[in-house]
Amino acid sequence: MINSSKKYKKDLGERYPLIGNFIHYHIIHNKIKKAEVARELGIIPTGLNDYFKRDSLQFAILWKLSMVLKHNFIAQLGEYLPYRFETIREKALLEQLAEKEAIIQKMEIQLETMKEMIRK
Repeated sequence: MINSSKKYKKDLGERYPLIGNFIHYHIIHNKIKKAEVARELGIIPTGLNDYFKRDSLQFAILWKLSMVLKHNFIAQLGEYLPYRFETIREKALLEQLAEKEAIIQKMEIQLETMKEMIRK
């Protein structure tokens, strides 16, 4: 007999966060009206409540929820991964920070030089 149980549903708590709870918590925590969210998604409110009960959601639904709620659930979920990932924006900011630190270091050297010149 073939095992028809869904493999992705095994060990849910250890494999990934339960997305329905994740979305529901955000809506409740930020006091967002569920009826408005459902209306913007083009679904009935009971359909939105069904999302809250799901262990996982399709990427398109998660994307739409992120757009409607103006919250990046995809990035937030990424924080739960066991390894660190830098986005393109983070890499650019780190490069900019390194440049600024180099400029500050040069300016500190110039400041010390100027102080020594004034003392003499």
